Amino acid sequence: MKSNFKITGDDELIRKMQSLGADMEKALERGVKQTANQVRNSAIKSIQNQTVGTYVTRYSQGGKAYQHVASKAGDAPNTDTGALVNSIAVENKKGEAVSFVGSGLDYAKYLELGTKQMGARPWLMPALNTNIGNLESNIVKQAMNMIRQKAKK
Repeated sequence: MKSNFKITGDDELIRKMQSLGADMEKALERGVKQTANQVRNSAIKSIQNQTVGTYVTRYSQGGKAYQHVASKAGDAPNTDTGALVNSIAVENKKGEAVSFVGSGLDYAKYLELGTKQMGARPWLMPALNTNIGNLESNIVKQAMNMIRQKAKK
């Protein structure tokens, strides 16, 4: 007994599958960007969560004294003026799955790493360590979104 059948739509399927390669690159970029933003958000939250520490007298730009609660060494720095929090940014390399998270403030690295006179108040590496496990799942989610979009077209 002989069966006859015809497959239609295979040209369209092949075209969609071929275009997935470029879409997977975009999904990879989006997953990296998403994770970088999660790192940024975690770093900001760690600084905004005030911890118990030592009272220190600081001076505003106008010379007025005020009290600041400095965090303990090993804890994220406590926010004072909000400058560090406001400076934390994500920079994404265009067309690449590369993102940078950090601050352009000179003292940000001293807080992160410490100095001879001050123990480290890390805020970036703990945020990275908390979120690095999200990278793979973020990329997979973005890839699945791309596949779903292709399937609908």
